[in-house]
Amino acid sequence: MTFEKLSQTRFKKKSSFIADQILRMINAGHYKAGSKLPSERTITEQMGVSRPSLREAISALQIVGILESRPGDGTYVSTPVATEDLMRRAVAVLEECDSPFENMQARKALEIGAVRLAITVATDADLKVLKEAWDEKYIRGRRGDLEEYLRYGKEFHIAIARATKNRIIEAITDKLLDMTIQPLWVSMR
Repeated sequence: MTFEKLSQTRFKKKSSFIADQILRMINAGHYKAGSKLPSERTITEQMGVSRPSLREAISALQIVGILESRPGDGTYVSTPVATEDLMRRAVAVLEECDSPFENMQARKALEIGAVRLAITVATDADLKVLKEAWDEKYIRGRRGDLEEYLRYGKEFHIAIARATKNRIIEAITDKLLDMTIQPLWVSMR
């Protein structure tokens, strides 16, 4: 159960090839929901690719809910199967975005600060909106309804930003989410 070496590819970016390989391994049953992917070193050596390209592919697969990274533990499969449509959308994130990895880094940096601020100023009403958005996102994800999962995911992240009572944080969060999600919406139409 090894990954293919990078060769001539139909994709514009190496990260798209990598994402495609990971998706194919998941669909072939080599990695099931909850299972851990091999280490970055193992995957990059098998494919003959760089770690930044692998990280970009993993970021795109996180965006569409296929993978989950656990700091200090590794990368895990979140969904048991990736449909052709979902695979196409994941690759669209890579092909259309300049750098999903940089986007995810920016979101992480902003959202950590936003959560810290929200904890100190959020009202009970803000917390209720957050819980509702999270619950809806979770339900849609379990059903495999990607469009609604992304919509409620965005609502959840915007709710965090709104709970900070800071319009600048809200505006930046909204823009970062649009930069991530837009290629997915375009590919769904």
